[in-house]
Amino acid sequence: MCKIETDVILKSEGSIPIEIIKAISSWQDILLNNLPFLITICIISLAAFVTYRSNKASISSQNDLATKARREEQENKISEFRHHWLQEVRETSSKLIQIIHDCQYHTKSWNLSQEQVKNNTPETSVASQQSLLKSLESSFDTIIQKRSDFYQYEAKLKLLFKKDEEETKKLFEIIESVKETIGKPETTSLDDEKIDKIISELQIVLKTEWEATKNRTWLKDT
Repeated sequence: MCKIETDVILKSEGSIPIEIIKAISSWQDILLNNLPFLITICIISLAAFVTYRSNKASISSQNDLATKARREEQENKISEFRHHWLQEVRETSSKLIQIIHDCQYHTKSWNLSQEQVKNNTPETSVASQQSLLKSLESSFDTIIQKRSDFYQYEAKLKLLFKKDEEETKKLFEIIESVKETIGKPETTSLDDEKIDKIISELQIVLKTEWEATKNRTWLKDT
């Protein structure tokens, strides 16, 4: 039997090997023999980790931008709604005040015409009597129409606010007191004092609502 020492031990008798025994390698040898492979694995793993972190950061950034964009869009819509609402309150209030003035004016005219009709004497000409009756009828028809307009704009103004809001309580109390005088026989003059009170209360309400709009969260963040 001959013996040849290489990386493996060969035992043979003659020209036919009968046993092959692989020499035992140390862990240092295994590490050195597989070092290129291990380095490649480390590089691939590191690249994958860096790519993962980069993609995660990119997705997170995109999500943050999308969330911010949606939030800004929502805030802009709410802001536009608030400004539109405030403008609607102003326009409705102005129209209501105009109607209140018209109601007072035509109520006064109707009552004065009634007084003139009562004061007619036999000497009053037929033409004058007919003119007074026509004026009386016209004033009454106008009062009916203006009172209808008053109800319309009073209801619209109330619907622009929540029911029983403390801020508008005094305002609607004054408006209600005006409604009670429409067409009343004792009304023979214009009551500018109540109109001035309504305007004053409206200014307070609008200022409060405007301050609430400015102090909303999204305006503080900008």
